[in-house]
Amino acid sequence: MISRNLSDESLGEEISSEQQAPNKNRGELRRTFQGRILRSCIVSFWVMFIAFSLLRISPGDPIRLALGTDATEEAVKVLREKFGLDKPFLVQFYDYFTGALSGNIGVSFFSQRQVNEVISTHLPVTAMIIILSMGAAIFISIPIALSVALSSRSSSKRVFGVSTSISLAIPGFFLALLGLLYFGTVLNWVPAAGYEGEFPKNLKYLWLPALVNCFSLVPILTRVLHSSLMDTLDEEFVETGVIRGVSKIKFYWSYLLRPSLAPTVVLMSYMVGVMIGGTVVMETIFSLPGIGRELIQAVSTRDYAVVQGIILVFGLIVVFVSFVGDLLGYLLDRRVTLS
Repeated sequence: MISRNLSDESLGEEISSEQQAPNKNRGELRRTFQGRILRSCIVSFWVMFIAFSLLRISPGDPIRLALGTDATEEAVKVLREKFGLDKPFLVQFYDYFTGALSGNIGVSFFSQRQVNEVISTHLPVTAMIIILSMGAAIFISIPIALSVALSSRSSSKRVFGVSTSISLAIPGFFLALLGLLYFGTVLNWVPAAGYEGEFPKNLKYLWLPALVNCFSLVPILTRVLHSSLMDTLDEEFVETGVIRGVSKIKFYWSYLLRPSLAPTVVLMSYMVGVMIGGTVVMETIFSLPGIGRELIQAVSTRDYAVVQGIILVFGLIVVFVSFVGDLLGYLLDRRVTLS
């Protein structure tokens, strides 16, 4: 009787511990998300502050550039007061920070347009190039990494290592110029100038910049995915899938790709900043009306509000995509920890 009571008590303790485990995991995951959101807010704040500070200490007077060399001191003073540039540094930053929280990130010194309007007009072009670039990088990287990982020939691995090293060494702007010369002049597949904003007409202007931009991402993603696939092939569950005789599609996805994609997805999310930098170059070479081209023009004219707004948006995009990449990596492989 006593032994039965003890066994019942131990069984009840095991059941209660099993019930508490999912709740504990959910609580830890919720705290992790809250911590990541807080950290993202802190990173965004420092991106805003550093961009604001660097512009203030950079040489050149944006008011005189806006008014021209013939501007009088009185006109310069009036415009400086209008944009609040006569106030102390911390007061200027406080006004900008509180305005950004309410959705107002300033007015351009030159065009007198709201920065929100400038960003909403030009950001879709840049976003489309980045999305197409990342999609093309995934489409190219997965078959290459998978075929090399499953190949038994050592020559394929040597060719793979050499080709990725060469592609990493070629500058993106050089490939862009070659592509524009060949596809735009010789084959006439790409318009030499102009842009149409409506989808899908804009794709004929964007596919080549996106393709060139993705080549800075393909060799890195392919190497990381190939390394992850090689580690996965050594796992016991892969042999189990072969023994069970599962279908090829299920074997490639469930047994090979899904456990191996987590590091690649996380890396890709963290390389969004690199993709943004490459997109700025592509927009300049192909004369596309993207936000990166607007950033270059704003920096050259010291247009504080436009530069600050664009850098803030870029920072928020990088932080958000990094968070989403970590989450996707966790969903693909629960062994990935969210810190």
